[in-house]
Amino acid sequence: MNNALKKRIINSLELLPFGHDLYLQLARKRLGITYRGVFDSFEKAQNQSIDSLSNEYDVINQKKGEHLEEEIPLIDKRVLDIDYPLLFWLSRLIKPSDQILELGGSIGQGFYSFENYFPYPEGIGWTIAELQAAVEAGQKMARQRHEDRLEFIVSEKLHEAKRADIFVTAGTLQYMNSSISQLLEQLAEPPKHVLIHNLPAHPSKDFWTLQYLGVCEVPYHVHSLADLIPSIEKAGYSLVDQWKNKRLLEIPYHPNNKVEAYFGFYFRKQT
Repeated sequence: MNNALKKRIINSLELLPFGHDLYLQLARKRLGITYRGVFDSFEKAQNQSIDSLSNEYDVINQKKGEHLEEEIPLIDKRVLDIDYPLLFWLSRLIKPSDQILELGGSIGQGFYSFENYFPYPEGIGWTIAELQAAVEAGQKMARQRHEDRLEFIVSEKLHEAKRADIFVTAGTLQYMNSSISQLLEQLAEPPKHVLIHNLPAHPSKDFWTLQYLGVCEVPYHVHSLADLIPSIEKAGYSLVDQWKNKRLLEIPYHPNNKVEAYFGFYFRKQT
């Protein structure tokens, strides 16, 4: 097929209703496209997902569980340069007998790898709230490592989690159909410290897109910085620290929705 014919086909596709998104879906692997479309809500994004494999992020966790022997040698080594602000605050905040509640966390990467950088105090407990496949794989790995400080619960039962001194979430809120304020309201008692890490945020726009992960396509939330911080402060917290790392998120045909950085925050409960 010559280039002129390809261009005519593409132009014809783009004239169709939702033609842009159709073209992006068909060409995403070849063009390396990760994001497509801009939507007002999780539901609208999910309804536009046309991936034939799955629309559930848990398929990735399931694959980890099926190949757990490959995960074991890597589990202690998954700290990136961008994680150091989170490491810094955790090392300062965790006290003996503290309870940590982590939303996300997969099969325990943070719990296992962070301890290589600072020793955990005596008597701590760490609970990870995750999707079902991650819970099962994480429990299996914890048993293999004889790790009794780490527990797992299904994220849908976040309201049943133990009282937590520190709430942590890294790279997870963008997949949740609940705001951080709504999630904190589910807890029996508000945690004293809230750490949010690796969150895509736009200076003023709040929207959803679709993220292609190779094996599935999922709704992906970009938060508005202008709204996020006030909403958590309204829930009774004060912003102590904020950090960011440069990371570009571009959505074809939507230049005004470009994200240039992912953010992290430390909030402390007001007394």
